Amino acid sequence: MKKFASAASVVIALALCPGAAFPATRPYRIAAAIRSEEGKWLPATTHETLNRGVRFQVRHLDPPAGRAAIERGLSRTIDLLPGWRDEKRPGFILFVLQLDNVSQEEIHFNPGQARLATEKADMKFALDYTALFEAAKRFGASAPTMEEMATVFFDRVMTLKPGGSVRKLLAFESPTEDRWRSADVMIVEIQSGREAIDLHFLFRKFEPAAVAGLAGMETP
Repeated sequence: MKKFASAASVVIALALCPGAAFPATRPYRIAAAIRSEEGKWLPATTHETLNRGVRFQVRHLDPPAGRAAIERGLSRTIDLLPGWRDEKRPGFILFVLQLDNVSQEEIHFNPGQARLATEKADMKFALDYTALFEAAKRFGASAPTMEEMATVFFDRVMTLKPGGSVRKLLAFESPTEDRWRSADVMIVEIQSGREAIDLHFLFRKFEPAAVAGLAGMETP
């Protein structure tokens, strides 16, 4: 299994790399970032690792794929969490997170402690029950209920029994400034028995051509 760098080491490494600024006007695709043996960042569809009996899979969804996943989960047409448009409408950024408990212990996960941090020190916490309610409130009477949204999003503390598996969306407010190049998704304070699990998953902006051949990039 690959080891993931800490947020601090990622920020330092990126600060030392030339061309770290990614112009907001250039098209890009966000993908999991893996270091090659030569030290080059390569895109991947999904980050996957096994830690203390818990298998983690994390994948970014671009705005069209995110909207499709939400609409399919809610069984309705709704642009609930649109992507970034401009600094006045930063929108949201979505990831699919799957947890598989292959241990003999119960797993306790508080998604509200998950964080997204860019190399520009812009950090956001994952949207929780209250934040998702606020996002849906603008749809008035047609808004999905919190019970409906709980089937689609990680939004509150959950327990995963041995042998259990869960796959939902983890949503963050997008960084207001779009000139970031990398983002560290931190899945922290997962309790496995008496052990706490903290993991970091690095995502980067890539040229569209670099991710064009990745299988599964368009599928939520």
